[in-house]
Amino acid sequence: MAPSYGSIHRYLLRTVASLGVISVQEAKKALKNIVHENEEVSIPELVNQINKEIKNIKQVLKITHDETSGEDVIVFISLGFDEATKSQNLFPASELEYFRVLIEQIMSTENRQITGIYALNLVGNMKSAYTKTAAQKILDTWCRMRYLEKEDRNYVLGVRTIQEFDGYLRENMPDAIDECCLCKQIVFRGYNCISCGKAVHTRCLNKYTERMQKWPCCKIDYSPDQLERMLSQSSRLSQSQLVPAPQDETDDTGMSYENSDELTQEIPSQDIIPEISQRVSRKRKRINS
Repeated sequence: MAPSYGSIHRYLLRTVASLGVISVQEAKKALKNIVHENEEVSIPELVNQINKEIKNIKQVLKITHDETSGEDVIVFISLGFDEATKSQNLFPASELEYFRVLIEQIMSTENRQITGIYALNLVGNMKSAYTKTAAQKILDTWCRMRYLEKEDRNYVLGVRTIQEFDGYLRENMPDAIDECCLCKQIVFRGYNCISCGKAVHTRCLNKYTERMQKWPCCKIDYSPDQLERMLSQSSRLSQSQLVPAPQDETDDTGMSYENSDELTQEIPSQDIIPEISQRVSRKRKRINS
């Protein structure tokens, strides 16, 4: 049984809030520094008690699964806003506009990721004046805060964005999302059924097929060979991202991008993430800034 609300709860809340996201295992290690020897604490019970204390200030801790790292994590989430911009009082309007543009572009691709070069060139799609130098700095910040994740040279939505902006994505981009047929959460990494095309998280599918060798949606026979064939087919597919030509090769700092390896290299075709099937077509819905 978890102790009454006190220093342990405040310590865990400060730790998660300062990092944005922390794995459950890391949280357990951190708590060992302040709990008495042989004292057992339950992370879920601590989180539940913390949430009762902070619900009035529209904040919550959530234990969820990070599809990118494969870990169970605790996420610090801000509530009580109806737009992506309202959640981030720390950032000025231009950065919030850039964040909206990033979300839209990442969600409009089938593989749910964009190259670093493409992300920088998105400043040309903004109404606000914004430089690539500033864009790179805020991209790095958002990666540290776990709003974004960097996979090789590509950006994907981080677990914090996925959890904090679930309602925003559903409201503004309903045609760009697939919902898991088991847990009903948005699928960013998973498979589409080979028969009916419905989406399912990789983790949800693995758990389900441990008990029953059927696809969970339409109950046709399932075998790991089907996934291997999907992976083989997907690995032969590629998707090119068209990057708008920059209007100005220098920004207001005088920094030239002409000789930058990151910005002048030819943009390669991106291999589609094998785990995400291309079977479900999506329509892009423009988000009004």
